[in-house]
Amino acid sequence: MNGTDEKITLDRQVFKTLASGTRVDILKSLDQRRKTLSELARQFNLSVSTVKEHLDNMVAVELIVQMDDGHKWKYYDLTKKGKAVLHPEDRKVWILLGASVLGIIALTFDAFRNSFMASFGNFAAAPQMLTASDQASGGMLMGAAKSSAEAASATTPFVMPELPYLHIIGFLACAILIAASLLYIRNSRRNVKI
Repeated sequence: MNGTDEKITLDRQVFKTLASGTRVDILKSLDQRRKTLSELARQFNLSVSTVKEHLDNMVAVELIVQMDDGHKWKYYDLTKKGKAVLHPEDRKVWILLGASVLGIIALTFDAFRNSFMASFGNFAAAPQMLTASDQASGGMLMGAAKSSAEAASATTPFVMPELPYLHIIGFLACAILIAASLLYIRNSRRNVKI
C-alpha cells in the first residue's frame, strides 16, 4: 500500500451508527449528491431535529462532513470513509480498469514497433542487394541508395506484417475488461446497495 491508500476500519461506533436504516438511507441519498438538512428531512418525511440527530451521529464517526462554504445553507456530503462504506469494491475495479488501459497501450506500442521493425527490415536488406559493379565503383551515395531501393522494390515488395494472434487476443481481453469495468461502475452508481 502506498501513502495515499487508506485502510477503512469499521469500528464499533460505525457499526452502531449504521445499525439504523434511516442513516443508511441518508448515506445512500448523499451518495447521489450533497444535500441540506431540510432537503433530507423532506425526502425522508422526518422532522428536522430527527434528521439533525442522525447527521450529527454520522459526522461524529466521519462518514459525512458538514460543508460550510459561506452560503446561507450548510450542505452535508460523504467523506472518503463514507464512500468506501458504500462502494468497497470501487478501488479494485479502478485498478483493473487502469491495468487494462495500460495493457492496451503496451500492446499497441509493441504492435507498431514490430510492424516498424518488419518494414524497416525490408529497406535495411536493400544495401546488401547492390551489384558488385556498384560496390566496386564506389559511386555516389545517392546513386547507390537509388539503385538499392530499385533492387529492393524489384526483388522484395513491401508487405504489411500481420498482427500476431497474441496481440489480437490481448486487445480483445483488455477491451472486454475495460467495458466490463465501466459497465460495473455505471451500474453501481445507479443501484447503491449496502
